[in-house]
Amino acid sequence: MDSKQSLIEFTQKFATPQACLKYLEKIRWKNGEYCPKCGSTAKIYHSKDGILHTCSECRGQFRIIYKTIFGDSMIKMLPKWFAAIYIDTNYSKGISSIQLGKTIGVTQKTAWFMLQRIRNAFKNDDDNDLLEGIVEIDETYIGGKEKNKHKSKKLNAGRGTVGKAIAFGMREKEGKAVAVHVEDSKGTTLHKQMSSTVLQGTTIHADENRAYEALKNDYEVQQVNHSQEEYEQEGIHTNSIESLWALVKRTYMGTHHHWSEKHTQRYLNACVFRINRKKKDALDRINDLLSMAMGARLTYKELIKGSA
Repeated sequence: MDSKQSLIEFTQKFATPQACLKYLEKIRWKNGEYCPKCGSTAKIYHSKDGILHTCSECRGQFRIIYKTIFGDSMIKMLPKWFAAIYIDTNYSKGISSIQLGKTIGVTQKTAWFMLQRIRNAFKNDDDNDLLEGIVEIDETYIGGKEKNKHKSKKLNAGRGTVGKAIAFGMREKEGKAVAVHVEDSKGTTLHKQMSSTVLQGTTIHADENRAYEALKNDYEVQQVNHSQEEYEQEGIHTNSIESLWALVKRTYMGTHHHWSEKHTQRYLNACVFRINRKKKDALDRINDLLSMAMGARLTYKELIKGSA
């Protein structure tokens, strides 16, 4: 398949459930067939229509979409799923559930649930190597302005950051990025996130935030003073991480206009996925997402409660 396929070419290729199922088999069983129920690599028997599979070990029957983001979806929905995945992984700012629903012919509620399942899969990125080299860090605040909210929803305490979600970002110079939704921007909170994401001893480029004092025992922190209009000094700057925040803000304001704070991490994961793979072709991004989609089923109950 041409890795630079357009949306029309892609949807023509995957216009039938059978075409989608065959492709998912290639993704899921790229290292050989196995049973997703018991994990056995014993012989798998396949039905004539290619929908049902039976494990010779546990005798369990399953569809190839078992324990994936497609979960309990009807097989006939797979072409719509594939179209949604193409759009959400290749449109730089994603797509709103309202627009996706109109595009693929489902309700807004169904489109929203599909998109949240796709975003939930992004967290399964298997590139777990710690960031190193020179890493830029920064926080940003996501949410609408209090003055623009309805009177009944305004929060009267605090200043411009009140009522907004806090995101902490870390990014190698021109390289891999990670973004985490955090409860606060205290030094101890940021240090905890750094410890699990950035190799100890790494050189850190940051702004003048005093919270970064908590990092200096474990990292070489070099800072520029943005409040004094100092944005670069002897190669020290935060331009790379700020380009991630620019994408997040454009996604929030330009595509979604609002998202609930409890879903913030999923939206951040989607932005990180796009910026980390901006040099990849369309099919490569889709294949990455489909690989992450295995075992990433999110139930509607979990989604509404915000427990996942």
